[in-house]
Amino acid sequence: MRKIAKVSNNEEVKRIMLYECEDGVYIFEYDNEHDSSATADYLQDSVEIVYEIAEEDYGVKPGDWQEISNPMEFCQGDRIEPVRVVGRNTGNPQWGKLEKLVSGNWVPLIE
Repeated sequence: MRKIAKVSNNEEVKRIMLYECEDGVYIFEYDNEHDSSATADYLQDSVEIVYEIAEEDYGVKPGDWQEISNPMEFCQGDRIEPVRVVGRNTGNPQWGKLEKLVSGNWVPLIE
């Protein structure tokens, strides 16, 4: 499960994402409102803890969350659109190089 929410009245954090995976539940911070890599991430034990943190630290209430689809296999959990590390799908990741799925084709992501 993944959810995103806008953050108001915070100079540094503009939105957050909740991502529940095998490791636990991540809360990702972003310094902008468009799809990008997270600027920080924090791993928690449960969704309930993330909801508490979101409300206390960011002012995000339960009704503010918008559910989004889970990432595709090998894709980044903190990105909304399908983005992956080049070569991750073949077991030869090229860290620092990203590619994005556009119209069924993987193309280099230039940020």
